Amino acid sequence: MVMLRSTVVKGECPCSLQLNEVLDRNSVTVYAVPQVSSVKYHTKAFSTFHQINAFEEDGFLMLDMCCSDDGQAINNYLIQNLRKSGDALDEVYNTLCRVFPRRFVLPLHVTNETPKDQNLNTRPCSNASCVKIGDDKVFCQHEDLHGEDLHEYGGLEFPQINYARCNTHPYRYFYGCGFRHLVGDSLLKMDLKDKTFKVWYQKGFYPSEPVFVPSPDAVEEDDGVILSVVLTPSQDKGTFLLILDAKTFEELGRAYVPVNMAYGFHGTFSASA
Repeated sequence: MVMLRSTVVKGECPCSLQLNEVLDRNSVTVYAVPQVSSVKYHTKAFSTFHQINAFEEDGFLMLDMCCSDDGQAINNYLIQNLRKSGDALDEVYNTLCRVFPRRFVLPLHVTNETPKDQNLNTRPCSNASCVKIGDDKVFCQHEDLHGEDLHEYGGLEFPQINYARCNTHPYRYFYGCGFRHLVGDSLLKMDLKDKTFKVWYQKGFYPSEPVFVPSPDAVEEDDGVILSVVLTPSQDKGTFLLILDAKTFEELGRAYVPVNMAYGFHGTFSASA
């Protein structure tokens, strides 16, 4: 089990991880059953709402999260900002840091014999670093899980994976919303193998968090569909459930709902409903 620890900056909202710009103010404690590890993992300040996945491999813990470089994202939801709309709301949003997917690599077998001041992550497939800087203290530098082209879509939030198959296991794909506005305006499929992505986007449409539903006879990790509720503010009662082929990200269909719906952050799928 992993516990994130952070310092709450006085006067700021403690609703999420509120982090300042001082190094070493964040730390991670790794709990190994049945005893607690004495090693503390530190990194530069960041803010996060959602984890993508975490798994062990080659003696390391991979911790994948959606991160920004400050804790100001919560300002989006101050009442004076929520009362704004259109360009005025975008003006507020455009002053804030964007959120991007990152990976931290934490060595799990740090002992007194572990050398200091050198990168312990020697895995050729990762450029994240983790350096022992003191007794029971490791400093970690993240790896970006994206290319520069993700900036065009405003970063990524609301991550989803093939949870039943990949939770706490190595994986290749994750899904999320692109955020060029306060609410998501695109759907993204990220490929960790080469850090490329596929996009679903239609101007003026605002999809909710993508929900992955595996095919009954799935073989590959991305065999299945993506479900997302799409709002259409310019169309009265135009809300619909979007179905995408999770492998190709091509649209398979829409199920229209003849009502106006409020924007929702999260969703789930129940096969028995």
